Amino acid sequence: MENSENFRKIETFTSTATLDYKNRIVKAVWTDSYFSDSWESITDYTACECIITSYGRVILENDKVMAIAGSYADETDNTRLQANGIVVIPKACIKEITSF
Repeated sequence: MENSENFRKIETFTSTATLDYKNRIVKAVWTDSYFSDSWESITDYTACECIITSYGRVILENDKVMAIAGSYADETDNTRLQANGIVVIPKACIKEITSF
């Protein structure tokens, strides 16, 4: 069970405004798309939302997208600033952001 004092809810997304999350650790709840990889009967076809929760550091944010890196390394004398596991989420798909 989460201790709510450790989290600070920032905003439930209702627009595509840039909210200055860059370099923050976040939990993003967003709606993803999905597809079928074969032919299907569509007579009784149904579909549902695919809700995804991603955690990581925001490495880019603009009015259209937010890029979240699951792994992040600061620049040192021996390595450059780098990230891995980057997911780019359209702002229109984000339902909620929580900042840690």
